[in-house]
Amino acid sequence: MSVHNVVLLPFTALNRGQLGAAAVLFFFYAIMLACIAKALFEIANFAGVKTQTGMAQVIAKRIVPAHWEWQTRGRYLTRAYVEEFEILDLVINGRKLTYRPIPWIMERTVANTMEPVQFKAARFSSEVRVKKFKYL
Repeated sequence: MSVHNVVLLPFTALNRGQLGAAAVLFFFYAIMLACIAKALFEIANFAGVKTQTGMAQVIAKRIVPAHWEWQTRGRYLTRAYVEEFEILDLVINGRKLTYRPIPWIMERTVANTMEPVQFKAARFSSEVRVKKFKYL
């Protein structure tokens, strides 16, 4: 089956009177296009952005309680138990975010302080990705 036939498959189904099949195929194609657009946006958002060095204000240290969440294990969707962990509330360049450093850095971090940080600021959105925290 050629690419041309695959692209025209929903329209062929409509011509044959298979409205339900055409609707399902249009929905599937819309989902695929949305996933491709999201991936391209994520790539373009951080592509070519230089790493910046600055100061991060540590607002608070918080503990996320233990909980159950859905995770994929290969092809299967299962419930997984997640133990409690600590996260930091940071303000970098006026953007508030949460960050989970490795445990030994978390132990040495105190709330209401300024810490050095290397980060990438997104080109199109207000997203910030932390590359290095505290020890540059």
